[in-house]
Amino acid sequence: MKKFMNRTISTLAALLFVASTTVIAQQSDYQVQQDFRAEYKELVSNLDAAQTSDEIASIVDAISELEAEYAGYSELLDNALYPDTFEERVDDLRNRMTISRENISVIEDLNQQISQLEEEIAELRDRLTQLDEEVTATSQRLERSAANERRLSGLVTQYRQNIEDRDAFVSEMIEDLLNRYEAMDAETQSEVRDAAESLEDDPLALLETIISGYINQADRDSGLDASDFVRMRAQHGYFETVWDKIGDRMAAAYASDRPVQAEQEITDLLAAWESSVNNKLWGALSTAFNQNGIDLPQFTSDTAFNNALNAFVDQAIETAREQNEEADYELFNSFNDYWNNTVKAQWGEHLVAGNILSQSDIAAIDVKLSTWGQQAAPTSNLMFILFLISLAVIIGLIVLLVTKKK
Repeated sequence: MKKFMNRTISTLAALLFVASTTVIAQQSDYQVQQDFRAEYKELVSNLDAAQTSDEIASIVDAISELEAEYAGYSELLDNALYPDTFEERVDDLRNRMTISRENISVIEDLNQQISQLEEEIAELRDRLTQLDEEVTATSQRLERSAANERRLSGLVTQYRQNIEDRDAFVSEMIEDLLNRYEAMDAETQSEVRDAAESLEDDPLALLETIISGYINQADRDSGLDASDFVRMRAQHGYFETVWDKIGDRMAAAYASDRPVQAEQEITDLLAAWESSVNNKLWGALSTAFNQNGIDLPQFTSDTAFNNALNAFVDQAIETAREQNEEADYELFNSFNDYWNNTVKAQWGEHLVAGNILSQSDIAAIDVKLSTWGQQAAPTSNLMFILFLISLAVIIGLIVLLVTKKK
């Protein structure tokens, strides 16, 4: 009996050992599954929260460590993760990592672009401020020096140079904007729009500052003449052309909450700028022609200016055809010289760029000048003189014959 009891106890002990070993093994397998799930979930969360390339790099290492740590339990995890597998979960982590890295790379590139744009805008504003200060300072000196003609002449030259320097700087900046935004596709525009919200300053605001400066400059016309206002119209025409091409893209990128209104605000400023220039341009052009002996009919618009030129030339042609006097030829020479050596040679490019006269308008005047020159040229008296001489000779011969007969 004692032997039987001992054997029973031994058997029970063996059974208990086996059972406990099985439970421990089951608990260990369960723990492996739980630990893997927990670490996988943590890595997914870290990938979703990652904001820098350095954070992504550390997660890449963690994924490799996870794979190495649980590779020996792949079969166990395959069963636990069904229908997924251990390998698929690791691949999923790497795919998520690739997507996160690409997204972060785009964001970092945009942040860098924004930083560069902010630096560029700051530099542009600094340079623009410097040029504005130079223009303003020279203008103020002009106003104080009006009594001294020689000094005034030098200051006007400097003032014009200051304006031309500013124009050149702004034109270069506008050309850069055109190159950047004319070819902007929808995806890039969307990226810029998303990132632009963090900008303290933007190109739209800079454009408003520039155009407002030009309006003030046109209103303050110290020492300027027709050539200066023609150049201002040309600068305005270039601005307007560029804005027509890229205005909608820039407004959508930097004023996404009010693009139509933002675009219209710049358009209105451009109209105000043109109006300020025109207030001085037409009078300056009329004065310039008048000072060269050309009294054009009154004009206050592009069309009226072209009509005035044609009316003056048409009337001069008619007068020359009827009178053919020396004064007609002198007027032709005066107009022809001023038209070719000043209007076309010095202003021609600006007249076209500023939409004051078109190439066809200029060509039409050239054609009429050819006709005017032919009509105004003095008619030769040689044939009339020869006729009188011939007539006198004939009369003399008749008289001589009559006398001989007598």
